Amino acid sequence: MENFSELRLKLAEVIGDNCVVEYHDTLPSTQVRAREIAREGAKKAVIVAGEQTVGRGRLARRWESAKGSGLYFSILFRPAISAETAHLVNIAAALSVAEAVYSLPGPELELKWPNDLLLPSGAGYRKVCGILSESAVRNGVLDYCITGVGINLHPPSRFPPDLKGRVGWLCENGEKINQANLLSGIVENFFGWVCAMESKGAERVLSAYRERCVSIGRVVRVETDSETFTGLCSGIGNDGELLVETTEGTMRFHVADVTHAGLE
Repeated sequence: MENFSELRLKLAEVIGDNCVVEYHDTLPSTQVRAREIAREGAKKAVIVAGEQTVGRGRLARRWESAKGSGLYFSILFRPAISAETAHLVNIAAALSVAEAVYSLPGPELELKWPNDLLLPSGAGYRKVCGILSESAVRNGVLDYCITGVGINLHPPSRFPPDLKGRVGWLCENGEKINQANLLSGIVENFFGWVCAMESKGAERVLSAYRERCVSIGRVVRVETDSETFTGLCSGIGNDGELLVETTEGTMRFHVADVTHAGLE
């Protein structure tokens, strides 16, 4: 990252100078490095990589992290929230990225439950951003959280053929993005929402997320480990779950793969 010094200064302004900030040209995974730092006792950290060799998404799926093609980072933090609500950090992260990206010039992206940013493309969508959060609990108390974000910025010179048509980039037409500004904006948004969760619970985060989430009001296809359902998404529950009206009644999904039926 050419403007890494600028990033350090911006992050110090946003979350204080007691935050560990690292940039690596290449890492196996920013999540793994953040986990190492957490075990060493760091309170906060932002780990950025120009390339990840074993980047992962949900369900251990590979996340393509080609050098110079995207913005890949993980945020380590120790929030004062219960272990039972730690999963809502993913909602806060999705909202934080969406808010930062929406302020940029370029194509308008859509936020799909739970944390995908999609680029409209013809009759379908292409995924631009993926988010993965993990947490550690010690003696029944939340110890730390790590949220990893991968944002596709520029098309790489080589890309797996099976992902073509399913993946998009923020700067497909050569737009210029200041990565330090984008990343610091996301981090500032994120810690703002985490602070709101700490002081007032999750309702403000969920309310703002509902306003952004385009899954609400659409027919969705929901795939769990064992079954597939189709129905109308009627909202997001108070635990961040997806509410879907089906022939069997209202169903609640906390973990599932979701597509907007007929559009992806």
